[in-house]
Amino acid sequence: MSAPASLARKACLALVAPGMLLAPAGCSLLDPGDREAKAYVEQMQPIFVQNMELTREFVDIATEVKKGEARPSDIARRFEEKLVPQATALRDAVAAVHPADEELAATHAVLASAWTGRVEVYAELHRAWGEGDLEAFDAARRRNLKLKGAEERYLIDVNRWLAEHDRALDPYP
Repeated sequence: MSAPASLARKACLALVAPGMLLAPAGCSLLDPGDREAKAYVEQMQPIFVQNMELTREFVDIATEVKKGEARPSDIARRFEEKLVPQATALRDAVAAVHPADEELAATHAVLASAWTGRVEVYAELHRAWGEGDLEAFDAARRRNLKLKGAEERYLIDVNRWLAEHDRALDPYP
């Protein structure tokens, strides 16, 4: 906590009378970083709930393909009707979050970039599957793994920042 924020918090605490439930007007018992962390988790946690749904759908498709149980037309339809639209909606939801803290904003930008890339990869996977282009499909699959690595780095970094404010983001709710 910065020195000015710490002093402001102490000044507010000094103004709170014993037994009062509310701080005087203009006083917040949370420093700006704590407020930012709380708001960020409140915005991002529901997005990660939706992300888990997308991840499950992707894993289901991958499992069916690997086991040879997949019908090509079903896979194409699921990419078109579920995966690409859900990934697009999540990309847009993350792009709508604008942290004020510079460090948090830079960390958030990593996720925004990864999920933008994921939309492109899912579209590439869909196209390659439909065309039977195994090389393009494999290239898109490898790119997806790199994007997943960027997402994992984001989670480490964002939870490190959030931990400084006694918060955490659960990527697997």
